[in-house]
Amino acid sequence: APPGPRRGRGPWGGDRAPPVTPFSPGRRALLALVRRSRHREVPLWDLQRGKAPPGTRLGVPFLLHDLLGAQELQSVPTTTGPLLRLAEP
Repeated sequence: APPGPRRGRGPWGGDRAPPVTPFSPGRRALLALVRRSRHREVPLWDLQRGKAPPGTRLGVPFLLHDLLGAQELQSVPTTTGPLLRLAEP
């Protein structure tokens, strides 16, 4: 008989981490924070000092870098520091 799935290791097998999806809870939570802000823009320092959203395995700096790279957020330089703005659709 073929061996069954290993118990307690997850569907990815072995000790590998789960795949990072575009709809991870961390990305959704950070985008929701920006959407809920008054002008759909938030200072970078304001997001960096916050805790990682619940359910995320990655830190806020990684999630911000990921959202900027995916062009979901735009960084706008200001005199008080970078401002993160929701990207235009």
